[in-house]
Amino acid sequence: MTASTQGPIGSMSSGANMPTQSVTVIHRLVTFVVYCAPRDDLDANLIYAAVHPNDSSRRGVTDSASFLKRLPYVVVDADTKRVIYPLSGAYKEFPDRTYTQSLHDGKRSVHTLEVVHIPDGVRRIALHIANDAFSYHRNFQLFPWTVPDAAHSKVHIFELRSDVQEEFRARNDLPSVPSENTLTVKTASADEYYGFLTGDLWRKVSHEFTDADIGRLCPPETISRNALAGGVPNLLAAHPPSATVSAPAATVAPHSEGPHVYIGPVTVGSSSPTVTIPVVVAAPPQVAGNVETVAVDWRATLAPIYAAGAGSRSMASFTIEIPNLGITLAFGARALANAINTSDDTTVQQAIRRTSPRTFAAVLKAAWRLHIDKLGLSSSWRPMLGSRLHKMGDGLDVTSFDDSLEGIRFTIRNHGAADRLHPFPTSSGGQMLAKLYAELNGDSETLHGAIYTPWVNWVEPHDTHMHITAKGE
Repeated sequence: MTASTQGPIGSMSSGANMPTQSVTVIHRLVTFVVYCAPRDDLDANLIYAAVHPNDSSRRGVTDSASFLKRLPYVVVDADTKRVIYPLSGAYKEFPDRTYTQSLHDGKRSVHTLEVVHIPDGVRRIALHIANDAFSYHRNFQLFPWTVPDAAHSKVHIFELRSDVQEEFRARNDLPSVPSENTLTVKTASADEYYGFLTGDLWRKVSHEFTDADIGRLCPPETISRNALAGGVPNLLAAHPPSATVSAPAATVAPHSEGPHVYIGPVTVGSSSPTVTIPVVVAAPPQVAGNVETVAVDWRATLAPIYAAGAGSRSMASFTIEIPNLGITLAFGARALANAINTSDDTTVQQAIRRTSPRTFAAVLKAAWRLHIDKLGLSSSWRPMLGSRLHKMGDGLDVTSFDDSLEGIRFTIRNHGAADRLHPFPTSSGGQMLAKLYAELNGDSETLHGAIYTPWVNWVEPHDTHMHITAKGE
């Protein structure tokens, strides 16, 4: 990467019979290089092993190391908030990756962004990345920084768990651990700087979906399905308007935005204190002939999901009831381990609220249409594992489902490489999965072609779950 960065543009005389002097203007260039987090669960990660020796419970980056190809970003004038790159004012995307194993923690994906020409008059710059790069967000300036008067500065951004920063600094001979969201001089003579992109910083960058977002992205609608013989199941008997469940008091708190104030329900373990939880219940389903319909206000329907886990950093399994659809969502143990273990402060609720309502609406609609009454989930928003999709809140992973009326319980897991890119199993559960896959691919909330399974439309590493990709904003 080369560029002509400076040169004389004219001359001046300072007085009679005085010598002519050349005037040089420096064209400031900046290159950002992003080093994605490596896996915690491999022997090559000496840094994790040093901080958490023989402790697998603290792992957060497992199965798939982080990479950021096609992650949106813009560079702005930090003072005026004007986009200076790309010049169109829209956004760019991270390019394809290279790799490095030189940082003492295993194999990292590396993305080198295009060179940014800093306009005259711009003193400080900052990044907006992921869904915060979109023009209707841009709420959190990442690494605001005064650009030096240097021809070409290079900024190294290391994606790091919050709890390994000092060990990483020491093993890589860096001068200090930067304060959160700041850049520090790496090698002054070479005009190089660095910063740490931690799990906590990812949380601040990532958009937290509000009631207004739910109304905008998932407006109320009426959905329908084939009615079961014998009429509509009694959803209120299984999911009463006021339920008593076991939940740690610290994990349940009101969600006060908008009219749908809601507490819980979250169930964790069996020895937790008992709390009474009010539930918003919509009108019951209606049946005409062999068609059953239900009106869905998604702000009310998704309220139990976004209320779950306030104040909790527990990685225990928990369940959330969706009363008006008669569906239970069961988050497995460690479903949010990446969000919790790569940060100091991120809670269960903060992770869930960074997951797009379109992901939940899509899977709930598809399940309801197929009379599925329980879904197992293993991952929603996560800051530092796999591709950009979960980081932007557009990904949701389903591990199992139940249809109690048909006696079907199916775990979404293949038997190895021979099953990949082959038809779904011929069992009743496998054929139900085929229907679920078809429903999701045809849903208006999803990105068609980006529903991945251990069989049909397999891509690495989807051997143990079905990945749902919602449409972006």
